[in-house]
Amino acid sequence: MFFERFFDQKKSKGKRNEDLPIQHDGLPDSYRPSGLCPRCGKLSSFDILGSLPVTFGSGYFISRDGSRTPSLIDRVTSLLCRHCGQGVVVIEEEWIGDVPKSRSSNNSRGGLVTYRGFHWWPLPEMNLSQDIPSEIASTFSEASVALSANCPRASTVMLRRTLEAITVDRGETEGTLFQRLKRLNEKGVLHPSLADWAKEIRLVGNIGAHYDPEQDVSIEDAKELLGFTRELLRFLYELPAELLRRRNGK
Repeated sequence: MFFERFFDQKKSKGKRNEDLPIQHDGLPDSYRPSGLCPRCGKLSSFDILGSLPVTFGSGYFISRDGSRTPSLIDRVTSLLCRHCGQGVVVIEEEWIGDVPKSRSSNNSRGGLVTYRGFHWWPLPEMNLSQDIPSEIASTFSEASVALSANCPRASTVMLRRTLEAITVDRGETEGTLFQRLKRLNEKGVLHPSLADWAKEIRLVGNIGAHYDPEQDVSIEDAKELLGFTRELLRFLYELPAELLRRRNGK
């Protein structure tokens, strides 16, 4: 299924844990100043406007004159999109060779020092199409903001609310969310694979909303559900609208 392949790919990207190296998400940074612009949503190249330090390490660099400069771990860089002419901010982590500095050991070999992005502003998910109803877009954007603030529970709750708003927009206003999704599936509004993931949003959203010491929502859970919900919005609203415009010659 498309969405199974989609999440197999997404799981290998953007994780900051001990098992996987940081992967580039197709967004620009100073290491690769090209990619998808979070503002205009277009593939573009970028001019680097400048960088400032954010997080320092415990060590120092000593120059020939004896002055000491604290070692750097993270920095913030401003980039200018050559397509829309607007700025993008990215927080970057220092890498030594193919390893982030925060994970390199004292015994690790040296290598080329680069800075690679792991957090961007504005959030790519904030740039939503006008084809998506404003109430739904607003709720989804709130889920994006919550995730960027490292609040996965709040994010999944808002994603569940987004799903509920979709069911209302598609004419299902009665009964529980489970019942509404079932009816949309029966009507063919939701493809079976979409219905399965919609069920996941509902269930994980419930976990985020209700305290249970046996269950919790992780950052990766919220990232995956956010990515899927974004694809769901494209499937239900943006793609049909784009097809209609093409047919009408617009």
